[in-house]
Amino acid sequence: MILPSLAKTFFLIGLFSFGGGYGSMELIRSKVVTENSWMTNAEFTDIISIAEMTPGPLGINIASFVGTRTGGIPGTLCATISYVLPAVIVVGILSKVYFKYRNLNGVQGVLKGLRPAVAAMVLAAAITLTATAWWGGVSNIAKESTNYVAIPISIVMLILLRKKLIAPIPAILSSGIIGALLYFLLGVEA
Repeated sequence: MILPSLAKTFFLIGLFSFGGGYGSMELIRSKVVTENSWMTNAEFTDIISIAEMTPGPLGINIASFVGTRTGGIPGTLCATISYVLPAVIVVGILSKVYFKYRNLNGVQGVLKGLRPAVAAMVLAAAITLTATAWWGGVSNIAKESTNYVAIPISIVMLILLRKKLIAPIPAILSSGIIGALLYFLLGVEA
């Protein structure tokens, strides 16, 4: 039965996810794709795209999608609750500690020390997602596997997002539309 495995996996992901959905994306990917083989890198990238377009936090949406894919509605509930439960417990405890001791240098040192690790997790996720979109995965980086349609779309959307000329959901939707048109017009296999 998949439910105990989903519960354990997403409880641990929820327990060790720092920095929100983007910070936990590489951890989720490694557990879902590499360790448990519940989906491929390409499928996981698609799930992230869909999770970005749906209401709610990214990590919770990904947990819900993976749960649905592997265990149907019971899998959705199991993965989502398991992912959120550690945060509810830890935030409840830490909020009491933080508000009591937040001005201490040691507490501030711990918080500043966590930032580089969170940045590294976000960067690792960005590298994996970029490699999947541009080459079909980190292990496929080569000129012959380069997706010359995805690269300019990615760069244009990055510029538009950084300059705040487009919001994330319209960026995802317009990327999908532009990609569909370009792949069709150029006769390139997606």
